[in-house]
Amino acid sequence: MQRRTKGSEEGWLLSYADLITNLLLFFVMLLSAAQISRVKMQQIARNLSGSESAQSLESIQKEIDSKIKAAGLEKVVRTNLNDEGLALSLNSGIMFDSGSAAVRSEWEQTLNSMLKSLSAYGSKYSFAVEGHTDSTPISQGGGKFASNWELASSRAIELRARLETHGIPRQHIRVEAYADTKPLPESELAGLTEEERLARHRRVVVRVY
Repeated sequence: MQRRTKGSEEGWLLSYADLITNLLLFFVMLLSAAQISRVKMQQIARNLSGSESAQSLESIQKEIDSKIKAAGLEKVVRTNLNDEGLALSLNSGIMFDSGSAAVRSEWEQTLNSMLKSLSAYGSKYSFAVEGHTDSTPISQGGGKFASNWELASSRAIELRARLETHGIPRQHIRVEAYADTKPLPESELAGLTEEERLARHRRVVVRVY
């Protein structure tokens, strides 16, 4: 029987080591790809498609923040930019009557103006409209909504319809309802009274990504 030489054994070990190294590199690349945010993935897709360069979310946030400040709406609309996109958080306690998905008449013009300002980005970005409530159960006194889930979804649907009215393609908009399952982080509620904390949780978020 032919003996395996020392050189052939070393060559086999080197090949095996190369294989293991390549596998490790492959899994590192997979992990890195999984951690790329949805926003970054869409930006990469836009660049690869050769489409017109979209205005950055940072500059869009600056434009919207300037409009919010000019109108004195800092307590009504807040913006936040993170890996999930640019979020416009609208105070539901001010925009809507308690237990209702109908926008208060005194806020109609302001809300429509704010949503209309997003129409310029409708062909370049996607939109998610999220409905959130506080943890207080809806009164079962014959109201229109059986639970906070229905209320949250109806308010989000109301804003979705308005975005479409202002020219944002319906295929670019999705609706999400969370009721009280995604409260704001404690870092955003520090120093607030219990009533103020509940009010902050009641919101409709329009996310641009």
